[in-house]
Amino acid sequence: MKNPPLKARQPAAGKNVERITLSLDGEDKRALEKLANEKRVSIAWVIRDAVSRYLTEEKENSDRKTEG
Repeated sequence: MKNPPLKARQPAAGKNVERITLSLDGEDKRALEKLANEKRVSIAWVIRDAVSRYLTEEKENSDRKTEG
């Protein structure tokens, strides 16, 4: 049985949303497509999720540096 699609990772309501364009090599794009298909989400969802995780991790790392 296939997993249901993940809940769409949409920008929060009321936030300033900006559109960007980026270039990827073919191998990275195919990997994103495969991942998105497996999770049953859009490529945009995968990218938003990755950016959110990266920024959270960077903030936590920065906070740790300033604490110690």
